[in-house]
Amino acid sequence: MIGSQTFLAKGEWRRSIGWALVCGGWLVLSQVATAAPDGTQAAVAATATSVPAACPTASAAGLAQDDVVRIATFDSGFGGFFTAKSIEETSHALSQQYRAQFCISHYGDTVNAPYGEKTPEQIAQFAAQGIYRAFADGAQEVFIACNTASTQYDRIKQLLDAKQPGLSEKTVSIIDSSVAELKRQIDERLKKRGTVRVAIFATPATVKLQTYPKALARAYGVELMEPEVSTFRQPRWYKVKGREVESVNFSAALELPDGRAIEIYQIGPANWVDMIEHAAPAEVQNQAVQSDMKLLTSAWNKTGDDFTVDVVGEFCTHYPVFDARIREQALAQGFSNADTTYIKQGPLMAGIFNDMMQRRLASKTRAKPPAADEAAWLTDYSRPRIFISGDNVQETQGLAQAIFAQDPAPVVVKIPFAADAK
Repeated sequence: MIGSQTFLAKGEWRRSIGWALVCGGWLVLSQVATAAPDGTQAAVAATATSVPAACPTASAAGLAQDDVVRIATFDSGFGGFFTAKSIEETSHALSQQYRAQFCISHYGDTVNAPYGEKTPEQIAQFAAQGIYRAFADGAQEVFIACNTASTQYDRIKQLLDAKQPGLSEKTVSIIDSSVAELKRQIDERLKKRGTVRVAIFATPATVKLQTYPKALARAYGVELMEPEVSTFRQPRWYKVKGREVESVNFSAALELPDGRAIEIYQIGPANWVDMIEHAAPAEVQNQAVQSDMKLLTSAWNKTGDDFTVDVVGEFCTHYPVFDARIREQALAQGFSNADTTYIKQGPLMAGIFNDMMQRRLASKTRAKPPAADEAAWLTDYSRPRIFISGDNVQETQGLAQAIFAQDPAPVVVKIPFAADAK
């Protein structure tokens, strides 16, 4: 017994009556996991037949209900799960330092993905709907782990506050922390040279809105020079959604008052998110990354001289899935080297989470670390659960297991994100 609720032993499931434990709450499932041949827990892939209890009522020994911290990440799909995992890792140290247990849930709006080809208002409406669902399930803060959604941050906050005043104050965007880290990396290099080159990999919508170049211009107090933008019609890989997609590349520059400059290059490949979400074969993914990077970066080096990018921002939270492929092709195509820095956004948002928790939990400092059995329970408890709006449960489950193979397979549940679903 922990608190007032009995918990199943690790890997144990009540298969006969069709129930599964989801973050401490019980959820009726249409399909429930069984034990894997090696004795480890198999993933739960399911469609909810009742509203999921996204966070528990039970607590670890010695902790009260107000010691439960409920955090959610939101994305158009799987990519934000990287942020959830970074937050999970950070929570382990926090639960050693403070009387707190962390319930982490990831919400992926896969029925409407990819957001990169939606209109700004569609992006805002879809994202606000999914974020509101996370709050309705009990989240205390929601981290928007989606760059395309974050481009509509102001509109999303309006929609959330129209539903329930104050929710916007509990919603965190990924863009501000990314711009701050990008500027930090640029500033370090500007101490040594007069021009710094930045490459940003994002969705077509994020690129077309010039979100990061405009934010950098504001950060440096200068005007963004007129950009060069090219679009490319390509066959759509995920043909369920149509026949063609439009990828985009972008280049512009910031001229600083002291004569130094920042060159900004962006690419927005339109097929990558669907390839990730719907588990394109590895050889198809490899070919897409190779051909798209060659196509979309071909205009970057106009002089034929040595051309190396100093900083690469993977500013779509899906793209860490392709991180190794991106780095390999950047080296092969000659625009990166051993000194090129790659920015991933999950750790940046985990840093915001850590700062937030350090302030909030200051009055809950432990006299000593938790005992080994409690610490193990807190670690298991913090593993993120995945709630998606689309039918790609198996693909999501497979991605999580392939990328985080060292972890127990996560619970993956399909739920409606509509405002009237609860």
